[in-house]
This record gives sequence, C-alpha cells and structure tokens, in this order.
Amino acid sequence: MSRWLDDVKKTYCAPRVMGIGFFAFPYGMMFFLAVSTPQVWLKDIGATNTDIGLFALASFPYMLKFLWAPLVDLIKIPYLSKKLGHRRSWLLLIHLSLMVGLLLMGFSDPTPHSLRWTAIVALGLAFLAATQDIIVDAYRIEILSTKESVPGIGMLIFGYRLGSITAKAGTLYLAHYFSWPIAYCVMALCILIGVAAIFFNPEPAQRPRSDRVIYNAVVRPFTEFIKRSPYWWVPILFILFYRLADAMINNMATSFYMEINFTKAEIATVTNVFGVFATIIGGFLGAATVRRLDVFKGVFVCGLLHACSNLMFVVLAYIGNDIPTLYMSIALENLTGGMSTAAFFVYLTRLCHMSHAVTQFALFTSIWSAQSFIASISGWIVDCLDGNWPVFFLITVSVAVPGLVIIGFLKKYPFGNSGELESTG
Repeated sequence: MSRWLDDVKKTYCAPRVMGIGFFAFPYGMMFFLAVSTPQVWLKDIGATNTDIGLFALASFPYMLKFLWAPLVDLIKIPYLSKKLGHRRSWLLLIHLSLMVGLLLMGFSDPTPHSLRWTAIVALGLAFLAATQDIIVDAYRIEILSTKESVPGIGMLIFGYRLGSITAKAGTLYLAHYFSWPIAYCVMALCILIGVAAIFFNPEPAQRPRSDRVIYNAVVRPFTEFIKRSPYWWVPILFILFYRLADAMINNMATSFYMEINFTKAEIATVTNVFGVFATIIGGFLGAATVRRLDVFKGVFVCGLLHACSNLMFVVLAYIGNDIPTLYMSIALENLTGGMSTAAFFVYLTRLCHMSHAVTQFALFTSIWSAQSFIASISGWIVDCLDGNWPVFFLITVSVAVPGLVIIGFLKKYPFGNSGELESTG
C-alpha cells in the first residue's frame, strides 16, 4: 500500500500534471457561464421558454471549433509569442479575453424584450471558450509525456469539475444573495487561476513543423487521419456513439426529476454538488483503470459500467420521490460517467498525431459535441412513450450498445502518437 501511495503521489504531484489541473479549472467553467447559466438568468427575468431554449444555440462554436483550430498553429501573437512561447501566449490572450467577455455578460442587462445584446455576448463568449478548449487540449497533449498523459486526464477532469461546480452553483448563490453582475465579476476573477498557471508552467518543446503553411495546417491533419488506415471511419463512429446514451439522459434528467416532484434545491444539491464530486472520483478511477488495462479494455470496461448505471434510473422511476434513491442514482451515474470520460479522453489523446494535435483533437471533440443534437430527440421519445420513464431509460441502455460493440474494431485503426497501437499498462 505504501509503495502504491508513493507511486500515486509521484505521478499526480508531478508539476506538469498538476499544472493541467489549474488550466482545467477555467476550462470547466466556461461552457456553463456562456450557455447554461444565462438560461437561468433569462428565466429569472421572465423570458419565455422559447427564448430560453433558443439561447442554447450559443453553443454552436463548440461544434465548429475544428474549422479555426489550424489558425491556433498558424498565427503567432505579436510580442507575447517571443516572451512566453507560442502555446502560452495564446493561453494568456484567450484567458484575458474570457475575463473581458464575462464582464460584458455580467453587465449586459437582459430584459424579456431586448435579449439581442446578451445573445451576441454569449455567442462571442462561447467562441472564446471553444478556442480555449482547443489551446488547453493542445497544450496538454504536447506538454505531457506518454507516462504522464493518463494521470493528466484524471487531473483535467478534476479541475474541470471543480470549475463546473464554481460556474453552476457558485454563480447562482452569488446572484441570489447579491446580483447577476456581481456573480459574473467574481467568475471573471476566477479566470485568474488559469492566468497564473501560465507563468508557473513551461512552454512545450518546439517540435519540427512544416505546418506553418496553409495546406499543411488545414488540409494535412485531416488527410493524415484518413490515410492512416482504410478504417478511419471506425473511430469516427465510436466518438459519435460511445457516450450518446449519456447525452440523452442529460438532456431529459432535470425534466424527469421535476416530474417525480423533486424540488429545484434538491436537484441542485444532489446533481450539481454531490454529483460533481462523484464524477471527480470517477475520473481518477477511470484513469487508473486505463493504466491498469490497455486503452481498449479500459474504454470498454468503463463504458459498460456507465451503461449499466442507467438501470438505476429505472429503479428511481419506479420508486419515485425518494432522496436516498436519487443520491444512489447520481452516485452510480456520475462515478461511472467520470470513468468513461477519462478513458474516452485517453483514447482521443492517443488518436491524435503529434504534428496535428490541435486540429485533430478539435475535430474529435466537435464530433463528440454532435451528440447533443442527436440527443435532442430524447424529449420526443418521452412524449411518444406518454411519459413512460422506465422504458425511456431502458432505451438509453440499448443506445449504449453500438458504442461498446465498435470498441472491438478500434484496433484496426492505429494510434497517431507512434503510428502503432500501444498499451498504457
């Protein structure tokens, strides 16, 4: 046990691994501050449900971020690039821009009849947040060694979830006791955690690159991925289906909880606080599972456990309003969800070719974001079932099966880091 603890301490306390956790904190805040939290604000001022629903369109930059990801490699930030290096100069620029965007959002003063300015600010904030995703993921892939990459994923999820708690629960508490402008000003100050991390972490080693020309920066990442194997479409299908069931449940979870008469306070406490900590623990367990097994076995085991956890929602649907059962459902779903997310990110990281990490990882996560649009039919499914929630949750379990089956074919496509399959064991 002592030897194991020493190994864990040495692995997770490595400066570069810990640095990823600090970058992940603002990384985990931004989607909620740009898209989800403003919807609560709109509800607070009496906006219509139609307006609130349409506000989710601000998340479009997350789906399209791969289109401008090559520019992150091509464009050097004047002056800052010479002082900090290419990656860290981009990190500084984006984090400072996010702070300005959050201040603009806080003072946008939305009203039910004049939401246009708030919507424009939210769209711009989401664009900056999506660009932040590109840069942080590229920095993580380039700065961590193969041995550090798996614990780095665990630390990424840890920081991300702490950031999401701050953005979701912290903002609502501040808005309740003070005001929305103060809430967003405090969130802007929290971004300074990422700014500070820039000056305490090194610039990744400069790799020989020929992608300083448009063709190699824009076209070559995609052609390299396709030419690597005739089975290039297999990982694409895997990315699209692996966590689709999770997206379907997340899309309807709050409606389900409210229909069985849980209060908003109960939902917030169990899902936004307790559930996030369960996800953090799951992230570390997922990283440990992948380290113990190879990537493919780890992805399968974590995905299978997460699919089975959906059965607990069937139990909750039959029992109804029962807090202990809700806690158990969230504990299992979020614990295994954290495990599957960690394993999934390890796979995506290995899938990227080092010379094209920025564009390829952005492409993969953009494909992953498409799950939200597919999952939008989940409400229609519930209505077709006349609110039969147990059957709906059983359907989500079946939706998880294709992603698990595809894992058996993933070995036909080689990893990009080394050009061959490798184990993390």
